[in-house]
Amino acid sequence: MRAGEEKLRLLIDEAATLPIRFRLRLLEELQATAGFEDQDGLRFNLGSISEYKRARRRRVQQAPLVTWLASFGPSDVFLDIGANIGGLSLVAARLHGGRVPVIAVEPAFDSFAALVRNILANDLGNVVTPLQVALFDETGVRPFHRSRLGAGSASHTVGEPLDYARRPFTPAAVEHVLTFRLDDLVRVTGLARPTRIKLDVDGVEDKVLAGAAEVLSSSPCEVYTELIEADAADPRVGAVTAFMQRLDYEVAEVVEHRPPGAFPRVADVLFVRR
Repeated sequence: MRAGEEKLRLLIDEAATLPIRFRLRLLEELQATAGFEDQDGLRFNLGSISEYKRARRRRVQQAPLVTWLASFGPSDVFLDIGANIGGLSLVAARLHGGRVPVIAVEPAFDSFAALVRNILANDLGNVVTPLQVALFDETGVRPFHRSRLGAGSASHTVGEPLDYARRPFTPAAVEHVLTFRLDDLVRVTGLARPTRIKLDVDGVEDKVLAGAAEVLSSSPCEVYTELIEADAADPRVGAVTAFMQRLDYEVAEVVEHRPPGAFPRVADVLFVRR
């Protein structure tokens, strides 16, 4: 491995001496050949190590979520909030042979570009609709604080630079992004109302759900969301559960990511309409 790293370093040093037009040609050639096919036959057009790690993530780690994706019917519309480079959106589209429309929401410019590349690489442009917006509890333009740059990265936040445990952090960069309440997005654009929602937004799930009250209460829906408790006193999980109960939803499944009692507590929770 050390010899391989040394060879890579020498190649990088040599490439840096090339005229810029040749460096750009080399970059284009490398991007064109950096394809990866996962164990399910999904193709990823990769541009970074972070993307590669996401693309090769073993499905066994997400088995309950994939089982839920497989349960969709032909009348369902799947909304993937926090789609990143598109792994789960592609799985849902492929599982149902293109019969279930998928809406993939990702605000980060670099991950969004990778998402679109991967949709096209799998010939799913007629099935998966990518949207470069952030869903939130306000519609407008808001700062988007990046934990780091690069497609496939995560732990970014809209509004305030606070991590999943609500601790301040120093952003690597700040973008300004369009934010929508889901209720506004559906009303203004005519977007199909989702019947199945996956929500993974690194600790601001409560704000996204607050902006979706009309959609959630107007017709039956299922919400599969990651919820994070920083410590035993963190009120966010209780607040989300109470909010969903007021909309006549109940908890149908909880999948813990860490041993019970360990903090931060990270769990996937499935809410279904009563």
